[in-house]
Amino acid sequence: MREFGELLRTHRIRVGLTQQQLADFAMVSVRAIRDLESGRTRTPRAETVRLLADGLRLDDSSRAELAQAGGRPSVKAGVAPPAPSASIVGREAETAALVALLVSGCGTEQARFGLGGPRLVTVTGVSGVGKTRLALEAAGELHFRHGWSVLWQLTSVPSIDDDQDTVLVTDRRPDPCLLAAHPRLRVLVTALAPTGLAGEHVFPLGPLPDDAAVRLLLTHVHRVRPGFRPEPANHAALIGLVHELDGLPSALEFAAGWFMVYSPQHLLERLRSNPMDPTSAHLRDALRRSLSTLDDEQRRKLADVIEHGSREDLRELSVRGLVRDTGGRYEVLNLVRAAALEPMSEPHFAGDVALTWPC
Repeated sequence: MREFGELLRTHRIRVGLTQQQLADFAMVSVRAIRDLESGRTRTPRAETVRLLADGLRLDDSSRAELAQAGGRPSVKAGVAPPAPSASIVGREAETAALVALLVSGCGTEQARFGLGGPRLVTVTGVSGVGKTRLALEAAGELHFRHGWSVLWQLTSVPSIDDDQDTVLVTDRRPDPCLLAAHPRLRVLVTALAPTGLAGEHVFPLGPLPDDAAVRLLLTHVHRVRPGFRPEPANHAALIGLVHELDGLPSALEFAAGWFMVYSPQHLLERLRSNPMDPTSAHLRDALRRSLSTLDDEQRRKLADVIEHGSREDLRELSVRGLVRDTGGRYEVLNLVRAAALEPMSEPHFAGDVALTWPC
């Protein structure tokens, strides 16, 4: 049997959450999660196991496995999925648009005759841009404001109630037969690239704009340096930081930890010499995983595509979140360029989680 800490860490990384984010979702302290993953705590309380399973949105079989690893009886899922305890920053418009897209045309008759909005929506974007966080926020809106049932898929498909509007949230390529078999079902996928399935609506998620990125950065900074305040003397450095980090929420969160030892100006100097410097190994691997959705030739010519690529090439890169439009001109994200230039330790990415699919 796998150790509880190892299994917890595997599930957390699989859904793309940091320890702090899981703590927010599960309402468990970061220290408790850190102690469990490191093995310092080996026998968590039953309530802690249940909260972590809820925060990770585990299906029944994964819940049972986690409970068994913790030496506890199987924990049942709550009636309602827990809402994220920390408000999402800078994604209000995207959340509203995603919820409206899923709700449009819902209902038994509309679904049965294919009327209304799309039933398969895939949120795409580069690693670290916040796809999972947006999906969690949208799922909470659908459940608490619209009365939908919310299901989470990691391995086996959960049972679906055909008498209720339901959204299935997954990071896996869904079975196309699901939608045909369940007229009131919507499927919300988070992925690095589109699934390519018929009827799919692609919802690209780009970096945060400057003002939202600065707000998010400061939110994380205050967790490690509560007395820090933005002021005219450091405003330019804060803007420079979010530019260098491409407004990617995960990168901003990791960089915030360096405020314990660096001023914004000094941290910006480090970033300009190496944009990957203040990020984690997990984010570096995740960015390389984003690049793995391109073939070798596309990766080698990434910069050339910006200058000489076709509109179709630019669309494929934009959907994957590897480039952004800066007002009529496309540019490769700083972190993506840095990840492409760094040598890879392995030519392929091992693992049993389907993170992306060829178009």
